[in-house]
Amino acid sequence: MKEHRKPLKPVNPKKSETKIPKDTRCPCCSAPAKYLYFNDGKKRSQIKCKICSELFNLHRRLTHNTKFWCPHCNHALYLWKHRKDCSIYKCDNDQCPTFIKNRDKLNILEKTLRKTKSSQFKLRYQYREYHFTNEQLQHSAPAQSNLIFNIRNSMNTLCLALTFHISLGISARKTAFILQNVFKLQASHQTVLNYTKYAATYCHRFNMKFKGPVDSTQAGDETYIKVAGKHHYTFFCITPTRRKITAYHIDDSRDTLPATIAMNEAIRTASDDQTPTFITDGNPSYPSGIHYLNESRDKNKISHKKVIGLQNLDSESTEFRPFKQIIERLNRTYKFHTQAANGFSNKAGAIALTTLFVTYYNFFRPHASLDYESPIPRDDLIPIPTLQGKWAQVLNTAFSLN
Repeated sequence: MKEHRKPLKPVNPKKSETKIPKDTRCPCCSAPAKYLYFNDGKKRSQIKCKICSELFNLHRRLTHNTKFWCPHCNHALYLWKHRKDCSIYKCDNDQCPTFIKNRDKLNILEKTLRKTKSSQFKLRYQYREYHFTNEQLQHSAPAQSNLIFNIRNSMNTLCLALTFHISLGISARKTAFILQNVFKLQASHQTVLNYTKYAATYCHRFNMKFKGPVDSTQAGDETYIKVAGKHHYTFFCITPTRRKITAYHIDDSRDTLPATIAMNEAIRTASDDQTPTFITDGNPSYPSGIHYLNESRDKNKISHKKVIGLQNLDSESTEFRPFKQIIERLNRTYKFHTQAANGFSNKAGAIALTTLFVTYYNFFRPHASLDYESPIPRDDLIPIPTLQGKWAQVLNTAFSLN
């Protein structure tokens, strides 16, 4: 009345659905419902007071959007980090029993360091919300194709192409040159690449079927390749006892999902009483993936060991560096066999060559540390003296697999 120098008239809504409930009052001046009106059109959720111009909601909202709560102190967790594969929530309650317990474990030097580099200490409870499911843990595989039965050349020609291109690491163009000028076989470099894709379909099936049991301790790492001029990553897992490759997943990132896929495949044939341990570098995707896999395991949880840097600056790196060196040696061998390709034009070509490389590495390639045996010796391959004969035997066996 002081502002307008006359009494304010009540709101007169034209439609019944725009009337404010009778028991509603302004939280600021306690004005009754006849001086209130909806201020957001058809939504009818925000109310404005005609007397004091206060804005408020018809239905009271929660004061926070917390999805998760700390199981130790029942305090709301806040979103700490958001990544493509997972979101990390953290408890910021200074009276949380977990925080107090971890803080009290610090020695004097660690307490001093925490004042300047607090991020190096994980003292508070954390919860990870993953943005993928078990159905998405699909290991990379070549596209299904039956075109291998429609090739114009003989199976011997195809196996010769695999011998030179895969086993010996010769480029597709040089392989075609050898086939034409040494064996008088008509084949172009594109023919060699097509044979690689056709054979990879069946060799992948062979690799998965006859991988066999795995060690409780495995080493994991990723190495980069070029696909269409961009970095892609091949995730390998290898057993230290027989040096056999247990997983070979290719992805365009080094995130949690591809690391989880590789580790999940690596332990697929492990027995129920085994307690798996993965030895990797400092890539945070591996512990995050192990955390995801452990959520579905009631017993024999997966453990993780890190080897950091090139020097042994901690006891864990000193103890497990020999395992890390095994997979670094594998990466070097893989680089030799992919160097001739000079990158790949598409991901399918990278998957095909990697699949065939694993077949050669696991079933054909002799290792000095294994008395020049292959990591997975097979009775049907040992008597065959030639590489092209071994490739033919693998493909014939793979043709009979469902």
